[in-house]
Amino acid sequence: MRTLSLVFFLLSLTFCRKETPDFDLKMALPSDPAHLDPLYITDLSGQKLAKFLHQGLFVQDSQGIHSPWLLSYKKIPHPKKELWLFQLNASAPSVQDIEYSLSRLAFETYPRKGDYQFFLGVRSLSKTQLELEFREGTRDTEWKEKLSLPFAAIIGKEEWKKDLLKSYGKYNLLSWKKNEYIDLNFQGEVDPNFPKKIRFLILPQSSTSLFLYRKHQLDAFKLTDFLLSLPEANSELTLTKKGRSVQYVAINQNNPCFDKHFRRALNLSIPRNLIIQKLLENHADLTYGPIPLNYIEKMSNGKNRNGEVYNKPLAIDELKQSTCYPKILTTSLEFRMRGDDENQAKGRAIKQALEDIGLTVKLRPMEKAPLYKENGEGKGDFTLLTWYSDFDSVWNFLDPLFHPDKVGNGGNRSFYRNIEVGKLLNKPFKTEKDALQIIEKIREDKPWIFLWSIQENYLVSKEFLRYNALADFL
Repeated sequence: MRTLSLVFFLLSLTFCRKETPDFDLKMALPSDPAHLDPLYITDLSGQKLAKFLHQGLFVQDSQGIHSPWLLSYKKIPHPKKELWLFQLNASAPSVQDIEYSLSRLAFETYPRKGDYQFFLGVRSLSKTQLELEFREGTRDTEWKEKLSLPFAAIIGKEEWKKDLLKSYGKYNLLSWKKNEYIDLNFQGEVDPNFPKKIRFLILPQSSTSLFLYRKHQLDAFKLTDFLLSLPEANSELTLTKKGRSVQYVAINQNNPCFDKHFRRALNLSIPRNLIIQKLLENHADLTYGPIPLNYIEKMSNGKNRNGEVYNKPLAIDELKQSTCYPKILTTSLEFRMRGDDENQAKGRAIKQALEDIGLTVKLRPMEKAPLYKENGEGKGDFTLLTWYSDFDSVWNFLDPLFHPDKVGNGGNRSFYRNIEVGKLLNKPFKTEKDALQIIEKIREDKPWIFLWSIQENYLVSKEFLRYNALADFL
């Protein structure tokens, strides 16, 4: 009887199981996004999804910044206000949805509100016309860029009141099961460059992603450094993205012993090229201070600017000039990083370089949540961190990472306070000249050990490669 009961139980599982929906592609996300509300998308997983789900009045791609929803836009003469008239075309969302979404930028509180101080309001004039008000003197290049970001995406007003998400990107949201999966469906006419249905699986461990990929149950995931030597990771199936991140060591500015000479010594002690070659297998690029080299080359019109240098004898000389020398040599300095193998390997290489100039360094691997929490509280001497760009702009590498009003969990994790940098970052209308001035000041002050820009490598299936446009969404 017990045997028969077991047989019936197994049959019930086989025939009564809920049918699993079919997906054209399955892709991995390393963590569950905290929000799909465009105003609150600040984590990396959310940013990835935003490319699929969300769109604003303007879009930014390889062709520059343009608008698929506007017939025209022009400045309206006014003695005291900066007003622009926008004429919508037939493919645009309703004027009510656009007005509602943009008004949130002006009147709600959200993490990136400081980036939209130039935007003062929006008013619908008819079913196809909008009037936008900007702060006087705002350059059109600035408001176009900011209105192309996920935070300025358009959502459905009436749906949002019912806690539903109506988005206007390539895809809409089918379902979201926390910490398990997110399902998207292509909206609009069928396009051979895009799959109809995508399932994003929440997979924190790259080993799990690799297992599913080899079972043909996953079509794309981000490779860690230690998986780059896989036989599958050949040139055909690996997509590489450069210049979207900086990896650095935050030097705690609250410690008076960590003066400018000490910080210079730390930066001069790191053999970056050797670590990139031997440990990272050339899958990283040098930076110019806190900025990936590709950004600085654009701003300096191709002028050659070298990355940070390695000079051990000069590092030792700088260390001798620091405030707490020679006592600092026998002080145990705590160096924190994520506890995974990849970050610990980088940490050991940096630790060795610091000990080679005479310092005493203790590694402390930690889980992500307590690492960020305690760093935000000012704990630890050095912290190995990575910043991934929210959007394609040099300002995303400068603010909030160095803003004196955003120390700790606000983004400025080295507790760097420089009044001159703060004034430049607070300017409502910043230029490339301002950016270069900030970068040089940060390079002079060295609140970080400047390291490198990590190349992002994605292992993809042949099925993924069928859809030509998807590479830009990774």
